[in-house]
Amino acid sequence: MRTLSWLSSVAKNRVGAVPRPSWCTYLVTYRCNARCGMCDSWRLKPGPELSPTDVAAVFGKLGRLDVVRLSGGEPFLREDMLEIAQAVMRASDPMVLHVTTNGSFPERIERFAQSLEATRLRMMVSFDGLGEEHDRNRGAAVSFAQAIETVVRLRGAKIAVSVNHTVISARSLADGAGLRERMRGLGVDVHSVLAYEDSAMYGIKLRGKRASALLSRPAYPLHPALREADALDFVEGELGALDQIADRGTRIAKRYYLRGLRSRLGGANAPRGPRCVALRSHIRLLPDGGVPVCQFNTERVGNLLKQSLEEVWHGEAAKPQRKWVDDCSGCWAECEVLPSAVYTGDLLRAIV
Repeated sequence: MRTLSWLSSVAKNRVGAVPRPSWCTYLVTYRCNARCGMCDSWRLKPGPELSPTDVAAVFGKLGRLDVVRLSGGEPFLREDMLEIAQAVMRASDPMVLHVTTNGSFPERIERFAQSLEATRLRMMVSFDGLGEEHDRNRGAAVSFAQAIETVVRLRGAKIAVSVNHTVISARSLADGAGLRERMRGLGVDVHSVLAYEDSAMYGIKLRGKRASALLSRPAYPLHPALREADALDFVEGELGALDQIADRGTRIAKRYYLRGLRSRLGGANAPRGPRCVALRSHIRLLPDGGVPVCQFNTERVGNLLKQSLEEVWHGEAAKPQRKWVDDCSGCWAECEVLPSAVYTGDLLRAIV
């Protein structure tokens, strides 16, 4: 049945129709104890957050989903994180529950992971490089040592865990090989992404707005601390290291992302990429239940705590925003691109 549902979504997305959401990215909080230079989440006024009862109601409206990603901010600043995840699992029965964390609460994260159905849970711990660079960028409350401890605890509990390496500076870029080697010793795959210059989701100046200036194809708006030539060399190295990733599905997804990233860093021959499925197969939820368009357009089309899915998904506010998505020149943010690749079938190109 899930295969038939996926095929139906692919067909609808390819012709610009509007399927029900299948992939949900939910920011459970804006609050964060890190002080990252590439993200203003910790600077944002937190505002209201859905309670576990609210989460159950919101995901009850969404119904069954294939993938739910829980992120933030730092999600484990919420002491009711387990209740939130359990409400999502009961209401939407996802095949994958993916949780991203900075790893600053090792014991709390381990208890959380041990309390959920391990076969569906995927944990990702964020790093910005090796110890010195990670701690310089994230701050004393979110140390490299804590993040390593979290990875070790999750591995010991036999939980699927990977590492996200956000390349934020020249030093961070240079740390890539060493971080991969450190994680290889733990049996953990490393995913690397290049920090964006800015984001409407995590940047104060663009919050609640359209970040159209960042969406010019074929350019990739790198964080100002990175040089394009160095970033391109790094991507080539990452492509050459794909065989070190143990999970086949992850290798395919990373090959897809890295090939597209290389072409965008490389110049004018960059492909447009898959048709974006924001506000189609991919729905984003803000901490208060608001529904924005995407990472680069945080204008809202409604609020699922206060409205029905029909009102939000097919209401008048969503129509011009979908046109904006269709007219968008495209981004290459992994969290937007991979749902689009999956729910247009374009990901199949990366198998070969």
